Amino acid sequence: MNTKYYKTWEEYKALHPEISEKEEKAMAGKMQGYEEMMFGFVMFLCF
Repeated sequence: MNTKYYKTWEEYKALHPEISEKEEKAMAGKMQGYEEMMFGFVMFLCF
């Protein structure tokens, strides 16, 4: 999907190189889940 409102974990990581490996392990699953929930909510509001 190509949109400015949705980013995969890899895209997020590329934008934030300051994230350490330890932080990455703790954040990866949660951040992707939150991103998908937020995108679903925005799409719900649009329709």
